[in-house]
Amino acid sequence: MRTVNRLVSVGFATAALAAVATPALARIECQGNFQISKYGPIATPYCEEEQIARVAQSRGFKVTAEEVHNNPLKKVYLCQVVGSDNRLKGSCAGYGPDSYGPVH
Repeated sequence: MRTVNRLVSVGFATAALAAVATPALARIECQGNFQISKYGPIATPYCEEEQIARVAQSRGFKVTAEEVHNNPLKKVYLCQVVGSDNRLKGSCAGYGPDSYGPVH
């Protein structure tokens, strides 16, 4: 009986320790192209891609942020199509139609 009590105690202690040691799910908070941190806003590619997906969705494209994160060609395509939107000036700096040279 003592062994059973000891195993139960060890089990509860392990479960309690695991609950305390498990970090909370980290969620990146974006505001436009910027990730919000405790030090202030930081420009990150992750948040820029989130912004591209949001703007594309508002323009009628059926695209998710995960698609933009995982498929670089999707990002390039969306920037070429909707990159002239003012909300994407920073996100699509190298891919938007404003980046092309003059047509002769």
